[in-house]
Amino acid sequence: MKRREFLEAVAGGEPQHPVQPFTDSPSVMRSRTRTTTGIEPYTGGWAPEHVAHLLRRTMFGPRRAEVLLLTSGSLSLAVDTLLADQADPEEPKGPGGVSWVNATYDTTYGQSEGTYRNYLKAWWLGLMMRQGISLREKMVLFWHNHFANEATDIQDARAAYRQNTLFRRMALGNFKQLVKEVSLDPAMLVYLNGYLNRGGGNNVPDENYARELLELFTIGKGAQVAEGNYTNYTETDVKAAARVLTGYRVTGSPRDRNYLSQPLGSLFDPTRHDATNKQFSPAFQNTVVAGKTGADGATELDALLSMIFAQPETARHLCRKLYRWFVYYDIDEQVEQNVIEPLAQIMINNGYEVKPVLDVLLKSAHFFDGNNVGCFIKTPMDLVAGTVRQLSSSSLQDLSLWQNYALANSFRATGANLQMNLFDPPDVAGWKAFYQNPDFYQSWINTATLPSRGGFTDSLVNGVRAGTTTFRIDVLAFVKTLPNPADPFKLLDDLAGEVSPIALTTTQKDYLMYSVLGLTHTAEYEWTARWNDYLQNPTTQNTNNVLSPLNTLIKFMLRLAEFQLA
Repeated sequence: MKRREFLEAVAGGEPQHPVQPFTDSPSVMRSRTRTTTGIEPYTGGWAPEHVAHLLRRTMFGPRRAEVLLLTSGSLSLAVDTLLADQADPEEPKGPGGVSWVNATYDTTYGQSEGTYRNYLKAWWLGLMMRQGISLREKMVLFWHNHFANEATDIQDARAAYRQNTLFRRMALGNFKQLVKEVSLDPAMLVYLNGYLNRGGGNNVPDENYARELLELFTIGKGAQVAEGNYTNYTETDVKAAARVLTGYRVTGSPRDRNYLSQPLGSLFDPTRHDATNKQFSPAFQNTVVAGKTGADGATELDALLSMIFAQPETARHLCRKLYRWFVYYDIDEQVEQNVIEPLAQIMINNGYEVKPVLDVLLKSAHFFDGNNVGCFIKTPMDLVAGTVRQLSSSSLQDLSLWQNYALANSFRATGANLQMNLFDPPDVAGWKAFYQNPDFYQSWINTATLPSRGGFTDSLVNGVRAGTTTFRIDVLAFVKTLPNPADPFKLLDDLAGEVSPIALTTTQKDYLMYSVLGLTHTAEYEWTARWNDYLQNPTTQNTNNVLSPLNTLIKFMLRLAEFQLA
């Protein structure tokens, strides 16, 4: 089903701002023919629409000024800017500016943990809304989805923050090293019971983390060949990996009170480790990870990861996930051959560094192929953080600390209502939009979430109450950033470019002009007079003469099916 057909079908009738008068353009309704382009460098045009496509996929809500800035340079410079290192953000604070991220777990911290967790969620959303030109926060969210765990289950905001900073530090770094650090991460050790995994004697190793390490985090299943056995690994491999992973404990956590007084972290306890040899299946070339005693037992993790990362399928599996995150969910044979395979080889050749892979992908002909433009349904964070960021000014940074948190927490709650709750994905597999066949991205849209999306964008114009302040988009300030807001035809063209990745039809623009903005045929330039009157003499009456129709127009356009696409 075409994207716009799907969105209208889900709406189940006439929405608050009807889209029925619109005739779908060929670009919206086209049959999606998969492209034969690959990772060869893109050599086509470099105009604002190309920059906007790049930034919509790699950032949250690119602003017009950012699009124009990067248009003045080159594709190579734009991607280099997106991939450049960024300074670390300030840590989230509690009420009164109290630091808690390195606190010792005691009664006081335990009683406030839920509050800190809400501050953490608001803090991260705030980073998305106030980011510069950078891919980093989009990659932090990618890793959060890839190594999914639920802060509600872990119940330690310090651990959730620590993992989030790990994803930020390693956002474009070495995948193998990241997997190792995640394997020792307190949040993951708690979430998948790694801290309970012990060997020796009559102990039965806990297989939770070992299974997800293979199935989700590294090599993937591949085709099923027998009950419990897959092309890429077998049940024997899960059990052997679980034995390798015995002996790890968390410190500074109420989950293991023997080490509660220590700083939050993890350690290796040789007395809980299975020191026998671990035999793997032919899927891993019958590798044997030699058992080690004492502190040397911790080195078995390195041997396990070396074995997994020696398999080319590990690189392919991650490249497919990156592709679905940045390009499109449908990976057919041509995409596999022309994009996934060469990207995986680049990853292998670079020792599993992620940055070189994204550098090639984002500069490729395939990424800018017309078939890959406007085919991505926005995630709730793209909608929430992206819309706020795109349409607001630096006023977000002018709010007090408490107002920032209150506002971000309000938006965070909206994201959760739209089925993307930061720090609390549905389960270890992450959000189903990136793996659940056949729906994929369409799973974001249903009869509950689509009206809620429209209600959210309406609220940005009407006003959102948060803490002691009311936040609303400054519509007039936003429209003034456009090159010629006095010309109604150019105004609509420019607004269409802001809200839609694909061109609106003449029929759509006519409806916007005459039914929404309220102008009359042959008298369109009455808008010009109204706008100039406002600029020259911004009385209450003159301001309302332009603000009221603009508010209606912006709300309508943010409810377009096209606005849900990126």
